[in-house]
Amino acid sequence: MTSDLAPEWQRLYVEALVEVNPLVLVERVAVAERAILSRVAELCTASDDPGEWTAIEDAINGISVLRKEILKSRNATTAQRTPTIVMPRTSAS
Repeated sequence: MTSDLAPEWQRLYVEALVEVNPLVLVERVAVAERAILSRVAELCTASDDPGEWTAIEDAINGISVLRKEILKSRNATTAQRTPTIVMPRTSAS
């Protein structure tokens, strides 16, 4: 996955990828996203590694997938807690 020489943003991204607790996942995704964006800002002024740009693009895509999964999970949880409204039957006359 990542080595000791890997950038901090990569370590944080991998931690988000492997997180299984939905409550912790939300925070890990946010932290990884901030780290990635911070690194992008640094690379904009001194980009010397095209491989890191590719890795960052992949990580941004991965973060996007994680965010969609978080939203899907939240929507499923909300749907489970929302009572089903049953309309009363009307009697046939």
